Amino acid sequence: MITVKPINKFKTYKFDAAPFFFFIDIFPPDYSNVNKPNLANLINSIGTNPIMPLPMRVDRVFNGERSVLIRPKEPVSFPITEDLTAIIDPLQFLKFGFEKLIYYTEVRSREKFFLSLSLERVSKWWQFTKYLYASLSTLEDDFSAFLRAYMHTIIRAKIIGGDLIEAANDYCQILSDLCRKRLEQNSIITQVEGKQENVKMYREKEATYYRKFKKSKEVEYHPELIDIEICDLSKIGFSLENNDRTSIIKTLKNSIIKYIPLLFYDDLLECMLQNKKRLENGGNDLIDPSFLLESGVIITKNAEDLETINMENYSWWNNFDNIKFEAFLESIKKIQGDYIRSLVPEEYKSWKRRI
Repeated sequence: MITVKPINKFKTYKFDAAPFFFFIDIFPPDYSNVNKPNLANLINSIGTNPIMPLPMRVDRVFNGERSVLIRPKEPVSFPITEDLTAIIDPLQFLKFGFEKLIYYTEVRSREKFFLSLSLERVSKWWQFTKYLYASLSTLEDDFSAFLRAYMHTIIRAKIIGGDLIEAANDYCQILSDLCRKRLEQNSIITQVEGKQENVKMYREKEATYYRKFKKSKEVEYHPELIDIEICDLSKIGFSLENNDRTSIIKTLKNSIIKYIPLLFYDDLLECMLQNKKRLENGGNDLIDPSFLLESGVIITKNAEDLETINMENYSWWNNFDNIKFEAFLESIKKIQGDYIRSLVPEEYKSWKRRI
């Protein structure tokens, strides 16, 4: 009898295009539900990095399967004062965003499969993903707005010496309001085969329930699967000469699959509501925005500099080849090794039994 060795992979769906991007959170990650000290230590090591994936596509990274990176249409900037403008550096932003994604993938794969993430699968995922583009106009605009809101509130407060707690409240409120607006409107723009239209993100259905022998009716909300047209730019690349996205989509052979836009707004709204509650309860362990300024994720330019710099240097129309995933995995190994070496013999034996 031939036995087939099972392949350790997360369950994914062929119809799911798995688009994702990142938002900036205000609190360190919560690792209270991680029951292994070494994994909690790993998450804690990236607590100063506030850039979070949305959704958390650890499944695609671990499996080595493609996903789609959402790309803002224009460089993301916002005036902080009359003389100072903040700009997102896409390369640095994605570098730290991918760091967070890789670390969480390691944690989830160790929890579920007792396996570490391999460079082979990460490289395969990125090779499949980095040249893909999909026209997601509403999400492109909204994620740009989320980033500008962070610069308008928290970065501004940091630079001018304002109240960071108040700024964090304002930031969470702006994102909450935008997400609520999208959910209430129940509409998102889709563009497939040159046709643009507004489609619903969810459908409402009245359901009947019997509780304690009493009949009641409730409205259920069911997410809709929306068409997404995926364009593979591996042959022509992301050059500034071909940044007319609409024209490119028309000239290449593209695939059409699905995604669930409701997930973005629902997940982000929940996160912002939790943050606001935490702030109301006296949570003051905010991630210092200095991290983003000192690491070059957000840079500031005065009015004179803006007249001379080329804003295309901050375009998201790029394949980001300079991001090296090997460094993330080496860092994970070092953190885990340092943790093991820090244990006394009795603790080490106990730790080995738990894993």
